Amino acid sequence: MNRILATLLLLVVVSSASLFSQHPADTPLSLAMAKMEQEGALKSGSFSMSAVNLDNGQAIVDHYAQRSMVPASIMKIVTTAVALEKLGPNFQFKTPVSGVKNPETGLLNGNIYIQASGDPTLQSKYYSSMPSSIDQIAEALQGNGKNKGILIVDASIFGKYNTPRGWVWEDMGNYFGSTPSALMWRDNMIKVFLNSSQVGNPVMLSPKTKGLDGYTLDLSIESSSSSRDDAWFFSSPNSDVIYAKGSIPSNRANFLVKASHPDPMNGFAKEVLSESRLVNMEPRIEYTHIERSNLETLTTLVSPPLTAIVKLCNMKSINLYAEALNIQLDEKAKGKTVEGGIAAIESHLKGKQVNLRGVRIMDGSGLSPLNRMTAEAMTGILALAYRSDVKEDFLGSLPVAGQSGTLARYFKGTKADGNVRAKSGTMSGVRNYAGYLTNRHGETVAFCIMLNDYDESRKTQVMQRIEEILVAIIEQ
Repeated sequence: MNRILATLLLLVVVSSASLFSQHPADTPLSLAMAKMEQEGALKSGSFSMSAVNLDNGQAIVDHYAQRSMVPASIMKIVTTAVALEKLGPNFQFKTPVSGVKNPETGLLNGNIYIQASGDPTLQSKYYSSMPSSIDQIAEALQGNGKNKGILIVDASIFGKYNTPRGWVWEDMGNYFGSTPSALMWRDNMIKVFLNSSQVGNPVMLSPKTKGLDGYTLDLSIESSSSSRDDAWFFSSPNSDVIYAKGSIPSNRANFLVKASHPDPMNGFAKEVLSESRLVNMEPRIEYTHIERSNLETLTTLVSPPLTAIVKLCNMKSINLYAEALNIQLDEKAKGKTVEGGIAAIESHLKGKQVNLRGVRIMDGSGLSPLNRMTAEAMTGILALAYRSDVKEDFLGSLPVAGQSGTLARYFKGTKADGNVRAKSGTMSGVRNYAGYLTNRHGETVAFCIMLNDYDESRKTQVMQRIEEILVAIIEQ
């Protein structure tokens, strides 16, 4: 009995010695870590962290770094880093529009084909300064108003169903949960304008709302004394009913709320026909590719280079862009799927010796609450990106603390301001940060901080603790 007790005591001593040898009790970093561990906001939550000096390979922090955690939007780091490396920073989506011309008149004769490429940027609000893709097509089709046939969108590059597993219905109906499609248009989003009145009264749909032809919008939204937009849409791909509940501020005219589009490809095709005045043609979506001869390319819609798309994706945390990139990574030429993209990402990372134990990838954006990531795996992926040929493109895509993107409002006036480049990841009860910083010796540190199930009412205290940890690493 005494021998067993002595063995247990020895194990406790060894474990304690190992723990405190990593974080001596008198360092600013160990004190900052201890404050986080004792933070009341984490009474029912979990805290995991990894930090590695990329110049000498030294592990600076390893705090439950192998614990599986919900990553939220730091999952975009994985998708964008792998996309840059596998597709290349200069990759561009190309969507050709083609048809058969009469050799005598030069006019179109029959069907028009749009070969979808999985481009998420077509008339995206993030590229509002670019020429309109609809206008570009209309110009190419000018003078063909009497043409008879079908406007066919060849959507065969993607599989028919592209909603990632694990997405919740509450997200899918809203603009940030739009399902990726082979041809994405206007961010696969519908702008809904609402008119509100006195507090408690139901809101009304404004005539300014366009693009709802063929859909039933069932509104259950009230006018509220709050200044917040708290309206939520519920729908799914290919549904013809969208219902909304919640509230918007009272006494507002044309108050904008945004829903995901149930069928963006049909919406795109109908607008092409309308703007091109092709009154004798009907739209059709085809999911099976058929080789056609004698087609002449009339125009090609070309996206910005991948490096620009990735930068927007990470700076603005655009779920649709990340999902499009994930599917594009599927190595199949046609019928690309969410699962195929995930398999390609996992194969790439495993081939680069990244430890994916405890990692579960369900999508490209992190919107699924079923995703799991470890801080150890994330710093491994950050180290891989830092040593890759696309290092500068990837680093340039990350928000800078106190200056840009989703970090513009955080860490201002501290040593992290202008120093930390990182992606944030937040959802209900989740707050994560992953990226890079430069310490006082000029060395680069990759880090990942993950908090799950924290008390959101104590967000200010939590952010203070995160700031203290980052500053302590910088000063160490």
